[in-house]
Amino acid sequence: MKTSIDRNRIRSLALLALIAIPAYAETRDQMLVSTRWLEQHRKTVTLLHIGDRAEYDAGHIAGARLIESSALLVQRGEILNELPPVDALESVFRLAGVGSYGRIVVYSTDPLLATRAWFTLDYLGQGARVSLLDGGLAKWKAGGGALSQKRVVPKPGSFEARVRPEAVVHLDAMRKLVRLRDDVLPDVAFIDARPPAQFSGEEPGPGVRVAGHIPGAINLPVAVHFASDGTFRSADELRELYDGAGVSKVMNVAYCRTGMQAAVTYFILRYLGYDAALYDGSYLEWSNAGESIES
Repeated sequence: MKTSIDRNRIRSLALLALIAIPAYAETRDQMLVSTRWLEQHRKTVTLLHIGDRAEYDAGHIAGARLIESSALLVQRGEILNELPPVDALESVFRLAGVGSYGRIVVYSTDPLLATRAWFTLDYLGQGARVSLLDGGLAKWKAGGGALSQKRVVPKPGSFEARVRPEAVVHLDAMRKLVRLRDDVLPDVAFIDARPPAQFSGEEPGPGVRVAGHIPGAINLPVAVHFASDGTFRSADELRELYDGAGVSKVMNVAYCRTGMQAAVTYFILRYLGYDAALYDGSYLEWSNAGESIES
């Protein structure tokens, strides 16, 4: 009995030392909203178009403010698509007119950009008031939603971050998690969002020096999350998919090549009520740092 108690204490302390399990009280229906919901509430939310200036000018949902996706990402050395410093992110959202209160809805032409923006806002402590438009701009247009070419230039907002460092895993913590997973942390799952060929090592992926995956990872490619119309599959379908893959009830770490595809995984984990973190350096950093690999 003493051995069992000591083992459980070691597991708990090790997990808390590496990643504080995030408290998350968001209700699922607020996280993902339909185009119909947006049509009814458009004038009462802060609507953010995540993309670039050219596509925004070509046509966006009326009232949407542009946040260029490049402003939410930085490159550190050879590692792509990392989170910028908190003060830089605060400035981006303030310039877009985002305040300290009220619901925010993000959308894009690309679900990777939209979910990456959602992850960024969640990291900044705003996830409880941020919704993702299901199906993005394509679904809006397919439903006959009107587009505007008028640029929105808002007054600067009062956005302030309340950073949740537990939302992000860095290389040192990831090394420890991998080392401890088979012994004292078996309830941690690593979820690889890359295509199966990259996960298996058949294709290394751009910039990757050693093909394969992080030891013990499971593969849930981005494509499996979506229905044919570009919206997310139902919550029941997604839960069945994740439970069948062996997702953890305790802690899940999502990763991909550079942290973009994994943002979809992170969002869905949150949507389904699982605890989650994102390894932002992802496989590009892991493999190029010479860490252990499986294939």
